[in-house]
Amino acid sequence: MHADESEPTDNGEASEIDETNLSLEVLKGFSAKIIQAILGFAGTIIFARLLGPTSFGGFYLLHTVVQLSLRPMMGVANASMKRFSEFGTDRREIVGTQLTFNFIILGIAVPAAFVLNEPLSNYTGLDGSAALYTVLFVSVVFFGSFQQLLPARGLLGVEVWNDTIRSVLTTALQILFVLGGFGAAGMVYGLSAATYLTIPITHYYLRILPAVPTRETVQSVWRFARYSIVNRLVGHTYDRLDVLLLGALLKPAAAGYYEVALKFTVPATFVSGLAGTGLLNKVSSSSSKGESASMDITNTLAYASIISVPLFFGALAIARPLIVTAYGTEYVEASSLLAGLALFALLRSQSAPMESVVNGLDLPDQITRVAAFTLALNVAIGIPLILKFGPIGAVVGTVVAESIRYLAFARLVQRETGATLIPRPLREQILAGALMYGAVKLTHESILQVRSWADLLVLLFVGGVVYFAILTGVSRSFRFTLKHVYEDARG
Repeated sequence: MHADESEPTDNGEASEIDETNLSLEVLKGFSAKIIQAILGFAGTIIFARLLGPTSFGGFYLLHTVVQLSLRPMMGVANASMKRFSEFGTDRREIVGTQLTFNFIILGIAVPAAFVLNEPLSNYTGLDGSAALYTVLFVSVVFFGSFQQLLPARGLLGVEVWNDTIRSVLTTALQILFVLGGFGAAGMVYGLSAATYLTIPITHYYLRILPAVPTRETVQSVWRFARYSIVNRLVGHTYDRLDVLLLGALLKPAAAGYYEVALKFTVPATFVSGLAGTGLLNKVSSSSSKGESASMDITNTLAYASIISVPLFFGALAIARPLIVTAYGTEYVEASSLLAGLALFALLRSQSAPMESVVNGLDLPDQITRVAAFTLALNVAIGIPLILKFGPIGAVVGTVVAESIRYLAFARLVQRETGATLIPRPLREQILAGALMYGAVKLTHESILQVRSWADLLVLLFVGGVVYFAILTGVSRSFRFTLKHVYEDARG
């Protein structure tokens, strides 16, 4: 470890964020996310067909419970990342603070899981759920908390590629365990083993050993974490509320249908998720020095939805062929959920970067208010809609709540930064997406009925060509951005 890495930050360390090329880091991360999406999608097809809706849904119910109980740890990690990126902080002490919180959270969550083993097993439909929970929970505690610090060093691309390595290992190990006869538990074992194997890579790039934190450092992290924990807990409950309610009010199979449809929307937030992480650190660094980041905000929002726009219009055009071709007729019920979930992903691709901006401005209390209100709204309208209409009711409730969330964050970001929130490139993408919808719908209904993967791939190819051809033709900004990113990538 270099000597300067163990000292409090100076202007040289702070410039790790200031000098980060956000476009290039997003490009590096996006290529990794594409690999993750392909692996994840292929994996879900295999596991959904091997396990069936009930066991497949049971795994995701357990995974949702694990992720929900990880929110306190990830809330502290978010606060650590925020302080890590600021000028003049002792990064060793921040790592030490995070490690301390990790052990505290483990000491609470693991015993609680075994106390609640019976209701947890009844909820997920998986025997021995407490043991499965513990194996997965411990692995992610020591992976996710420190992995999240990498972007604060300007290593956004490294963070995502490390997660991609984990995805490759996860898919391979899950296939081995499931084919080995472990069923849904095999998916837990595969994910946990892959996570443990990638923890050393995170620390190799982090290159900072923990130090016993001073009271001042702990208080600094906690001042942000007390809001961030609530935000993460409420936010993840909001994100996974549909699955939680479907498991509680209906059956694991309903969660299985939902997850199948949701997997198609995963690429929608790749760009916004990557850019949002970098944007938080950019805004945080600029804000700590009294500078404006409005241009970075506008540029991020301009292209945050470049994938989610065509995905939404594509889901509108050919939802049933997508679901049935990939997962089989056993999952046909998922096709009615796809367009709504794609609309949710489109809204999220814009609201998520704005939430990062508010975090970067050190206003976690505002996020808490927005998150609490939208969660309460989603519960209030989601439960009766699910009971009356089934899984589609959950999707409708989520779209309504996400629309309110988008408007709330838009108002905050506009007030605090003056950034342009609906820039011209975004409007051009929506135009290209609408025209793409017409082309795909016409091709599907008049020329090509989907009877195989080959037919589906032709339709997807038509949609992609139409969308990007129109976007390239009408958008000077898009042409300039392609040129700029290409030149950055060449160095």
